[in-house]
Amino acid sequence: MNIQSRLDRLLAGPPAEIVDAVAASRALFRVSHLLQERIDAELSDFGIDMREYLALVLIADDASEPLRPSVLSSALDATRTQVTRLLDGMERKGLARRLPGSQDDRRSLHLVLTQSGRQTLERVTPSVHAACLSGWAGLGAGQTTQTLALLRIMLKWLTPAATPPDLSMAR
Repeated sequence: MNIQSRLDRLLAGPPAEIVDAVAASRALFRVSHLLQERIDAELSDFGIDMREYLALVLIADDASEPLRPSVLSSALDATRTQVTRLLDGMERKGLARRLPGSQDDRRSLHLVLTQSGRQTLERVTPSVHAACLSGWAGLGAGQTTQTLALLRIMLKWLTPAATPPDLSMAR
C-alpha cells in the first residue's frame, strides 16, 4: 500500500479545505525533497552537496562584509551545531576557513572561501543551474514564475511576526 492511499483514507472525513491544505503541504515537502536529490546528484561528482553549495554561494558574497556563522545558520535554516559540522567538513575539504572576526571578541568569527572553494563554486554553478531548470521544466517558465510568487506569499505569511495577507481579493 502506498503513502498516497494511506493519506487518502486518513483524510476522507475532514472538510475539503483541510484536505487540500494537508495535500498541498505533503506535495511541497515531496517536491522539495526531490529537487534536493536532483541537485545533490549533480553535485556528487564534485564531492559536495546542496547545503555546502549554498554555503559556498553565501560565503562568496562578501562584498559588504564577511559572513558570520550565525548568519549562515539563519540563511540555511540550520542549527548552530549543524553549521559547525558543515563548516568543519568544508574546512577539511579545503573549501572555506573560519577566521577571527574581531580582536575585541575572540568568539567572533567570519567565513571566507579558499581559492579551492572559489574554483569549486565556479565549476559547480552551471550544474546546479541545470538541475534547477530541469526540476522546474514540467511547469514551464510561466507557471514557475507563478509558483514563485505564491511561495513568496507563503514565506511572508509563515515568517514569524508576519501580518496575515488580505485574502479577500484572492477569491
